[in-house]
Amino acid sequence: MGKQLFITSDILLKVEYDLWEDGYDRFFFDYDTYEIKSKGEILDSSYSIPLIHVSQVSVMKAFINDLNDRKMSAAFKELSDKELWSRFWLFFDDDGIKSSRWHEYENRFCQNLITNWCKENEISYRRE
Repeated sequence: MGKQLFITSDILLKVEYDLWEDGYDRFFFDYDTYEIKSKGEILDSSYSIPLIHVSQVSVMKAFINDLNDRKMSAAFKELSDKELWSRFWLFFDDDGIKSSRWHEYENRFCQNLITNWCKENEISYRRE
C-alpha cells in the first residue's frame, strides 16, 4: 500500500491555525516521512512542501455565504475580519444547534481542503 498521510483532528488544527491570515509558512508536509512538521522541524535535506492553510475568518465567511440567508449575509457584509469574528460568535456561540452546525461545517470544510490538497500534490492519505 505504501505510505499514507493519516488526516487527524490534530492535522486539521494545523490547516486552520490562525484567526485572521491565510498563508503557507508555518507547517510543511515531509514527503520522506509522510508527516506534517513545523518549519523548525524541516531539515534542509528533506523534500517538503507547505501545508495548505486557511484562516478561521475565511471559513466563517464561507459558512455565512453557504447559509444563503440574506439577512445574515447583510449583517456581516461590511465588517472587517476582526469585527466579523467578534459578531460571528455573538450569533453562533450558543453551545446548541447553531454552534454544532458551525463546528460540523468547519470540520467538513477543512477536511475537504486538505483532501483536495493531497490529491493535487499526489499525496496518498486516509481520514481519521
